[in-house]
Amino acid sequence: MTEPSSTTVPNPFEQTDFGIFYPVGYLVAAFSNAEDARGAQQQIIAKNFDPAACTLHGSEEMQAFLEKNLSENNGFLAKLGKSDDAVKVHLEAAKKGATFLLTHAPDDEQATSALEVLRAAPFDFIHRYHRLAIE
Repeated sequence: MTEPSSTTVPNPFEQTDFGIFYPVGYLVAAFSNAEDARGAQQQIIAKNFDPAACTLHGSEEMQAFLEKNLSENNGFLAKLGKSDDAVKVHLEAAKKGATFLLTHAPDDEQATSALEVLRAAPFDFIHRYHRLAIE
């Protein structure tokens, strides 16, 4: 079982790659159905994750954030790492009404534990953000 975080959970919306949204140590999952997202959140928290490390965000909130993020960071450096491609996938899901579940799972054990729940749910996509790659 995963131990609760003893440190402050970093704000995913403040983490960037040359200005583009890039929440290192997070799993970003999109769900077409908000109830599925809430159910996954509760199951992850039941695995002893800190509730502050497993947050839901609605489509309107995410769409506004992602559109602003892309419009403010459209230079060469922002496109260099291809982080903007992942953000565009997020934005398309937000435009279709997806609910997002952001889970801070910085190590492999935590990520595996959270992914067990997420993969069992009917998700649209899951992105895992590492320092130098998105999977």
